[in-house]
Amino acid sequence: MITNPAPALFLAAAVSVRAAGILADGSHVAVEAGPHPAGGRTVTVAAAVRLPVAPAPVLAVTNETVLLSGDAPAGWSKGARLKALSARDVNASGAFVPGSLEIRRAAGGEALRVGEDVLVDEVWGHVGVGPSGRAATNEAALAGYRYSLRRMDTIQVSADGVATLKAGEPHISAPAPPPADPGCAAIAHVFVDHRGAAVAQGNIYPILESPAQAVTGTTRGRIPRTLAKLRAGGAVTIVCCGDSVTAGGNASKPELGYVDVFAAGLRERFPKAALTVTNLSAGGSNSRQWLYPDRFPYRGRPAAETGVDFQRVLDAKPDLVTIEFVNDCGLSPAQVEEGYGDLLGRVRGVGAELILITPHFTMPKMMNFANERGVEARPYVLTLRAFAERNGLAVADASARWEHLWKEGLPYTTLLHNTINHPDDRGHRLFAEELWKCFEGP
Repeated sequence: MITNPAPALFLAAAVSVRAAGILADGSHVAVEAGPHPAGGRTVTVAAAVRLPVAPAPVLAVTNETVLLSGDAPAGWSKGARLKALSARDVNASGAFVPGSLEIRRAAGGEALRVGEDVLVDEVWGHVGVGPSGRAATNEAALAGYRYSLRRMDTIQVSADGVATLKAGEPHISAPAPPPADPGCAAIAHVFVDHRGAAVAQGNIYPILESPAQAVTGTTRGRIPRTLAKLRAGGAVTIVCCGDSVTAGGNASKPELGYVDVFAAGLRERFPKAALTVTNLSAGGSNSRQWLYPDRFPYRGRPAAETGVDFQRVLDAKPDLVTIEFVNDCGLSPAQVEEGYGDLLGRVRGVGAELILITPHFTMPKMMNFANERGVEARPYVLTLRAFAERNGLAVADASARWEHLWKEGLPYTTLLHNTINHPDDRGHRLFAEELWKCFEGP
């Protein structure tokens, strides 16, 4: 059973530091009078106002059946998941309220001792058997705990200059800000993260620029043969090769994964063309597993069983191949140059053109970011961009698009549905938007 007790407070101590005329002030935001950016234009607040920001709710779960794992809970993959924390394929990082777990063999029965009889990973909300020996692997127990949600609120300004705050809908991992009311303009979003004590200045995201103002390295006009066939209404085959993101994780439904969105948009742009878009992808794979399945077998199994073999891409007789591998971010620059050089040779060997897709942003720890406003510095991405430029290849620069999100008033992690590396529907669409740009121009 899920109940909703008194709401929790936000993270971070109260501060009062000026930023774009909007100040964090305890559990409020203070909006100064005067001009404010509003996504590429300016609106004027007639009078200063102090707006209360409600904390995100904390929910309580009682008597949830859980089969205790024999694995010590550690990280996102070890231990039994507490179900209410689910962000589809994993639990939402940071949603569990530390110290809140109570676990019993029967309703109202004796509590098992947390830290002795059972263990819990308080970041990911996973549980397992403890060292005391009193609990057994796969034993059914009843868990009670609390967890928090996230929320994005919108600061909006009416036509007569009155600033108000519009609360968004809470979400376990990927909250979206509400649109401004009719006749109003949004000037900022306020990010209410899991748990906390006050609004921090870093939680305020002025809407400095519009999406159209994002400057990316996406290229136009570098796939001339494919473009010519599309414009002539010919038959065109595109193969999209990649990992779990290309496979569609965490889109809410298949047609909202970036490959399907991209294909639908191309069909709208070139309605006379006979377009075939084939998705060849595998969750957790990387380019070396596709290129060299004998040396780097996917999940330790032969390519004949997994289908992870770049020859499948070539056998499809593509006019164009797109490549997306966030899982290549662990490659060294030398490995990128070697592997992608081989990949380019194979694609050109069958007369096809190529679009390289730079990866989206993943959780800040993976990016070595201190906050949500980080700058792309992953060696893989920088090397991939340089490789593409040197070889005259088309690039769909999704990375730069994600880097711009904070200027649009969005902390990028709110587009990571699993809080690690899988985008939500909005994040998938960003890939498609950058890909479409490659089909513009001469």
